[in-house]
Order: sequence, then C-alpha cells, then structure tokens
Amino acid sequence: MKNLFLALLLGVPLYVSADEVNTAVVGETDPLYLQLYLGMNKSANENLPFTEFTQYPISYGMFLGVGKELSPLWGWRGALRFNHNKSRNVQKCESPDTWGWNSFGFFGDATFDITDALNRKPLKDGANRKFNLKAFAGVGVSWTYGFDEVPLSYTVEYSRNSCLVPAFRAGLTATWRVSDKWRVGAELSQTAFADIFNGVKTDNPLDTRSNLKIGVTYLFDNSPRKKAPAEPVVMDNRLRMIPALPFIMPEREETKRRMIAGRAFLDFPVNETIIYPKYRRNPQELRRICNTISHALFDKSIQVTSISLHGYASPESPYSNNTRLATGRTTALMQFLRTKYKISESLFHNEFTPEDWGNLRGFIATEGRRRVKGDIWYENASILETPEAPPCVRNNRDELLRVIDLDMDPDEKELLLKRVAGGEPYKWLLKNVYPGLRHTDYVVEYVVRSYPVKESKRIIYTHPEALSVEEMYRVAKSYDEGSDGWFDALTIAANQYPEDKTANLNAACACVKLKRLTDAKRYLKGAGDTRQARYLADIIKAMEGKCKWRMDNGILTVIDD
Repeated sequence: MKNLFLALLLGVPLYVSADEVNTAVVGETDPLYLQLYLGMNKSANENLPFTEFTQYPISYGMFLGVGKELSPLWGWRGALRFNHNKSRNVQKCESPDTWGWNSFGFFGDATFDITDALNRKPLKDGANRKFNLKAFAGVGVSWTYGFDEVPLSYTVEYSRNSCLVPAFRAGLTATWRVSDKWRVGAELSQTAFADIFNGVKTDNPLDTRSNLKIGVTYLFDNSPRKKAPAEPVVMDNRLRMIPALPFIMPEREETKRRMIAGRAFLDFPVNETIIYPKYRRNPQELRRICNTISHALFDKSIQVTSISLHGYASPESPYSNNTRLATGRTTALMQFLRTKYKISESLFHNEFTPEDWGNLRGFIATEGRRRVKGDIWYENASILETPEAPPCVRNNRDELLRVIDLDMDPDEKELLLKRVAGGEPYKWLLKNVYPGLRHTDYVVEYVVRSYPVKESKRIIYTHPEALSVEEMYRVAKSYDEGSDGWFDALTIAANQYPEDKTANLNAACACVKLKRLTDAKRYLKGAGDTRQARYLADIIKAMEGKCKWRMDNGILTVIDD
C-alpha cells in the first residue's frame, strides 16, 4: 500500500499483471456529490523561488465541483474555478508594484481516497467514516483576463492580452462528515499554468498558484453507503536492477574549431568614425564586447583563425555618407580589436551595409513589439530594447512597409518615408529605432588545443565550449560511476553539444543509472534511432513498468504480447 500511495503522489503509473494480486481494500464509495469552496491563493512570482513562499502576494478565489467515486479508491471530479490572482516583480530595474488579473478555469480531476487506502478494518453495514482524505490531480484550461495597467517589465517581452491557456493541478482535500448529506472540509492545491499570458516570460515556462480553500460538500444520495466489494491492489512489475548500459566512447575531434558571434552597439559623434572609449555608453559596450571575446580566448595557446566584421548604418542621411560611416566605423572596431588582442590585420574580413533597411522593416512588420536588440544581454537598462511603437507607427504600418519595399534610390525612399502620415512615424522611428540600426556584427573563429584530463576537470565547469565530447567523456571516466563529477561531465557534454547523438546517449545512460527517468527520456530524444538508443528506451520502459521483460545474463529483453 505504501508503494501505491507514493506512486499516486509522484504521478508514477502502475503497470501490473493479474498474477501479482497481493491484498484487498475494503471501504466506502461516495455517491455523486457537489462542492462549494471559498478561500485564498498565493501567487508565485516570476523571480521569487518557492523557498520564499511567505513573500508571495495573497488573493482570493472559489470553485464549484461535481464528483463521484467509482470504487473505494478511485473517482473523478469536474471543477469550475474562479481566481483573482496577484503577483509582484522583483527583478533589478523592474517595477516592484503588485499587479493582478482574473481567471476562470475548468479542470477534470482524478481522485484517490487515501483514507480507504490506509484503513484495512472492514466497515459495518451502513457505517460511514467521519474523516476522509483524498488526493487529486487533474488537467484543464483557464481563461485569463482583466489585467492591470501596471508596467511589468522593461527588459522582457510580455502581453496583457486575454487568452486561454492549458493548466494542471494537484493537491489534497480533507472533509469531516456532519450528517449523511453534508460534509465540511478544506482543500490545499497547487496549480500551474502555461506562462503565455501576461506574466513576464523568463526561463520558467510555468506560472504557479498555491490555493487554500474551505467549504462544504453535499451528497446527493441520502442513504447510508453500503460496504463496497473488495478491490484488488496489485504490485507493479517494474525493473529494479539496472542492466549494463550502452555507453559509447565518442570519436576524437582532430581539430577543435570554435566560433563566437556578437553585436556591437558603439556610440560615435555625428559623422565621425573614431571610437572614443569614454563617449556616452561606450565604456559599458566595450567592456561587454571584451568580456565576450576574452571569455572565449581564455587560453593563450588558442589560435584565432578569422574575424569577420559587418558594419551597418541607419538610413537617415545621404547614402554616400552612410557608406562612409559604415565602412569607417567597421574599420575602427577592427583597429580596436587588433590593438586589444594583438591580432594580425590579415585575419580580418570586413563587410558593410550602408543602411540597415532590413532591421527597420522587421521592427515595423512585427507591429512594433518591444524587442531586445539582437538578443544581446546588457547591464544598462537604458539600452535594453526598443520601446513599444506608438499608434502613429502601428496605424501606418502598411504604408511604411510599402515605402520600405520600393525598389528605388535609397535617398528618395527616405524622403517618401518622412512624408508618411505627416512625418510623425518617421520622427518616432528616428529617435527610438534608428540608434539600434547602427551596429557592427562580429564573428570570431578560433582553434583550441587538446587538454589532458587533469586540466579538463577544471575547464569543464568554466569553459565547456573549449572541450570536445570525447574529452568530457574522459573526464567522466576519471570519476567513480554514479558520482556527482561523473554525472556532471556527461550531462554538460550533452547540454554543450545538443546535436551530438553520442553525447545525448551517454547523458541518457547517466540519468538511467541515477533513476532520473524523465531527464533520461529528454536526452534520449537527441540520441537518434540507433541500436543502443532503442535498447536504452527498452530499459526505461521496463523500469517504468510499461512492458513485459526478462533478463538473460544481464541483458534485458522486451517480451512482445
């Protein structure tokens, strides 16, 4: 029974065979019932971890549920819920205000009667237990709407649009019988929504809510519950002993070629092409560029083989002058990098685009949604992103795009652009979008030497990009199998090289060894359709109890029905 209960709470399905019947459960089966619960919820913030649960804002909600037990252990319930949700942003440079919205949700739950599962003493005819505890888990949908007008983020894209999102929840319901028809109780649940509504999108794809509610349950059948027939409880047939796993030694990478790419937004005085390190935002921007390149070129033995620079200018002045600016400013960055890293000029390959009409079109075509420039992370919030476009730009989107798409002289095109809607869209674009069009993209290609295991054990945590999959595998082999260092090396290899089938297979094997089957299946998706991958998939299915199997001399074989 302990294993059955743990399996329910952990969401692990039971796969059994008829000859494994162990014991029986005797209990009462609840008839059709109606529940009305009211209470509060605590909203998980985008950046507060669950350990800081006490700091979550408190709000309120209610639900109406209808359910029925099909057996002493198992039942179903449908629940219609309303919640007023609150949340709070605590990111650096973000709004600390509390904001809220509403949601209607419908969930279909599976219920498990813990009281009947744990009580083996038979009930007398017509008897009922006073206390009842149920676990439940369910999936559903939620309609979110009614968002506040509080600015949520200056750095991350978000939306206040009402929308329908998938959701799931799980929890416990405790009730006390006050009569044959009525029960009072409390319910504690945790609900998670797909974070595609107004919540700020960070690394977490879910937005969660903790709910505590109290209420009443009405039983439609007024007659005493009859003793239900015994229900067999069966033990599972999951694989317990892990067989030899199909690890593969990766192939040696003869020449370790690496590449880094970035985008530089440097400030220049009007019509100048000289980099002034202390001018406006240049100190922070040059520091960011140097940190990126220095991180890659951490080892003095690393050999740079090529640096490609592509400079862009914005289209607000004559094309000939923009050609001079794009060329000169690209050359200025080249000279800066040459001096900083003592790189030969022959390794540089410079290109330029006098006017970056492509990125200008892209901003307007997406209806001016706020976007971080080039997916580059900045420390300075003032240059994080292009502001959201005002109505004068959004309302004239089609005409602006029509002008940009004209095949004509760039200077004449710019004059036409200035005349759209009396020039108001152009003035806003010139101030807020054009600065982001003045940039230089850079690509640094280099070759890294091979590292012995002793050095690799240090570098794997600081510069994993410098190691090959084969070097990381050797690091793993230097540790005891199953240790933290062994597991780290194999999973870091798969995370660093997500397209490498061998790295993914070995990471999946490591997860199986530690019985982390969810992670194992995720890595196995990148391992390809090989004999070893298929064998490991069979091991995982056997460990989950999803197939019949046998072991012959330490080799697992799946038995077809």
